[in-house]
Amino acid sequence: MISTDIAACRRTVRAISIVVRRFAVLLLAGIAVAHAGTPQRIVSLSPHATELLFSVGAGDRVVAVSESCDFPEAARRLPKVSGYRGTNVEAVIALKPDLVVAWPGGNRAADLDALRRLGIRVHDSEIDTLSGILAEVRRFSEWASDDDRRRNAMRQANEATAQILALQRRYGDSKRVRVFYQLGAGRLFTLSDRHVVGEALSVCGAENVFGRLPLPAPEVSSEAVLAAKPDAVLVADPGSLAAVREQWKSARLFDARVADARVLGVDGARLHRPTLRTFAAVQTLCESIDRVRQTLR
Repeated sequence: MISTDIAACRRTVRAISIVVRRFAVLLLAGIAVAHAGTPQRIVSLSPHATELLFSVGAGDRVVAVSESCDFPEAARRLPKVSGYRGTNVEAVIALKPDLVVAWPGGNRAADLDALRRLGIRVHDSEIDTLSGILAEVRRFSEWASDDDRRRNAMRQANEATAQILALQRRYGDSKRVRVFYQLGAGRLFTLSDRHVVGEALSVCGAENVFGRLPLPAPEVSSEAVLAAKPDAVLVADPGSLAAVREQWKSARLFDARVADARVLGVDGARLHRPTLRTFAAVQTLCESIDRVRQTLR
């Protein structure tokens, strides 16, 4: 009886051992596959993508960037393979990347097509909503090598989600403030609701007077702005604020007594580049718009 029990135990142990070995093989195979699918050498052709890659802890995998990638500081020191004239396809190939993160709205389609034909994996990163920022953070975090930075980025993403919901609750039912979003002095370029700024304005309880235009960054006339009768002008380039105030004073867009208070500078640099820093800029944007709201009758 005892020998039978011992034999049964041995058979059980052997069976368990086989299962464990098989599980270990499958686990190691899964790790190998996951590792094989994780890009080791990334070329980023967009400022927002570069910043997000560094934010989530994948910055050490980035081997080259575009000329406009200026944040964080480490990105400035990387080779530049793309600019306003296009992407240097030969330089990209020479770096032997296993992933190129592209920006369809800012990179030449012909260059991206050439990279794809040469067998380079290309990920298109085009963000036009606040939720799109968070989705890209989660996607890029899968490529991170720095677990602490990845966890920190995910924590920031969760906090950003809560922050936007809180702003919507606070300003959603407030008096709508009609705004003209002006990129800078000189020719009148604005952003429509096809840009992430359109959603940010909506979160703050503002109405973009040119939000329905079909282009993301259309040019408008001063006559069109005067006809739209905005409650405020938001200037994306703070360095142009004084010139823009003089511009609209001359055009008599606002009553002289409130003219300066109705033309405000906002953090266009962070609002226009969709990254985790955008959410702090949205918070400040809402506060600026609310100050205008308090002056409206």
